[in-house]
Amino acid sequence: MDYYVSLFGADSNVGTSETAPWQSIERVNAAQVLPSDSVLFQANQTFLGNLCLSDNWTGRVDKPITVGSYGSGRATINAGNGAGFVVKNIGGVHLKALNFVGAGASENVGSGIVFINTLPRGIKLGDIQIHRVGVSGFKYSGICFVAKPPDRSWSGFSDVKITYATSHDNGDAGISCIGVWNPERDGYAHTDFYVSNCSVYRNAGIPGKESHSGNGIVLAQVDGALIERCRAYENGSLNDYEGGGPVGIWVWDANRVVIQFNESHHNRTGSSKDGGGFDLDGGVRNSTVQYNYSHDNQGPGYLLAQFSDARAFYGNVLRHNVSVNDGRKNRYGGIHLWSTGASGGITDTTFYANTIFTTQSAGGNPAAVDCPSEGIRNIRFYNNRFQTDGKAVLVRGKTNPNALFEGNTFETDCQFSRFSIGDVAGFFR
Repeated sequence: MDYYVSLFGADSNVGTSETAPWQSIERVNAAQVLPSDSVLFQANQTFLGNLCLSDNWTGRVDKPITVGSYGSGRATINAGNGAGFVVKNIGGVHLKALNFVGAGASENVGSGIVFINTLPRGIKLGDIQIHRVGVSGFKYSGICFVAKPPDRSWSGFSDVKITYATSHDNGDAGISCIGVWNPERDGYAHTDFYVSNCSVYRNAGIPGKESHSGNGIVLAQVDGALIERCRAYENGSLNDYEGGGPVGIWVWDANRVVIQFNESHHNRTGSSKDGGGFDLDGGVRNSTVQYNYSHDNQGPGYLLAQFSDARAFYGNVLRHNVSVNDGRKNRYGGIHLWSTGASGGITDTTFYANTIFTTQSAGGNPAAVDCPSEGIRNIRFYNNRFQTDGKAVLVRGKTNPNALFEGNTFETDCQFSRFSIGDVAGFFR
C-alpha cells in the first residue's frame, strides 16, 4: 500500500492516493504501516514535525518499508529542535529522496536520521538503505546508528547502505555508528556497512562535549565496512576536547574495513588533538586504506592510533594514498603513528606506494612521516615517496628498530601540483 502526504491534503483522507493524501507528519506517525508499504511526501513541500517509526510500523528484510518523496524533487522534513527521523527496533527500512533540516547545531537537541536498536540477545536488524537524502542543522549526528541493548549483547545493524547522502552543518558528526563497547569479548554490534558517494562537511563539533566531536564519517563496533568515493571537509573547528579530536573519515574498534577513493581536506580541530584526514583508531584490524587523497588538514593525513584498553591493533595496510600539506597545526605527520602500547600497540601494519608531500607550516611542526620510538611493532614502509619543501621535517623515527624502511624515495626542496580525487583515482588505476 502506498500512502501520500501533501500540504493540500487532510488527515481525515484515506491517504492512499495522490488525490486524497494525508496532510501531517502526526497522521503518518499514528498510521499502521506494514511490510512493503510506502509513505511518500509531496516533493518541494516542507512538513513540520518529527517523523517516528512507531510500534505500528513493521518492516521486513524481504519486504521493506519505503519512506520518500513523490513528484519531481524532494520533500523537506523541518524537525525544528528535535530529531528528523527516528526508527527504533525496526529493520527493512528504505529512506530515499528527502531532506531533513533542524533549527541549527547550536539550538537543536537531536540528530537528523537515527536508527536505534535496544533489543536483547544479539539481534541484528538488516536491510537499511538511505539514498539521496540531505541532512543539516542538527546538534548530534546527521545520520547515525546506535545499538544500546540492555544485556550488552552484540545487537545492532547489518546490511546498511548509505549512498549519495549529504550531511552538513551538524554538530557531532556527519555520519556515525556506535555500539556496545566491550573489547574483552569477541564480536561486534554492526556488520556490513556500505557508505558511498556521500558528502560530509562543516560538521563543526560540540564545544564542551568532553569527548571528540566534529567528525565527518566515523564508524565504530563494526565488522565489515566499505567507505568509498566520499568527500569530508571543513569539519571539526569547534572541537575543544584536549583528550581527542575529530577526523574527516575514520573507524575505531572495527574489523575488515576498506576505505578507498575518498577525499578528505581542510578538516580542523579547536584543540591540540587530531583534525586530520583519515584514521584507523583503537583496535582496528585486518583493514585497508587505499587510493585516497588527503590535503590541507590541520591534523595528520593518515593517522594510526592505539589507545589504552582497546582491542589488539594489527593486520592493516595503507597503500596508494596521497597526502599534500597535512599537519598544518600542532606536531603531526602526513603519516602519523601514535600508541600507548596497549594490547601490544600498533603491530603488523604495512605502508606501501603512498605519496606524502609536506611543507612548512606557521601553525605547526609537520613531518612527512612521524613514527614513535615506542608502542609499535613490525611496521613496514615499502616503496613510498616522501617529499618536503626542504623546510618541513622529512621523517621522525627513521631509525626506529621496530619500523622497517625499504625501497622508499626521500626528496627535499620539492614542489607538488594540486589535483582532484578523480585525478588520483585515474592515476592509480
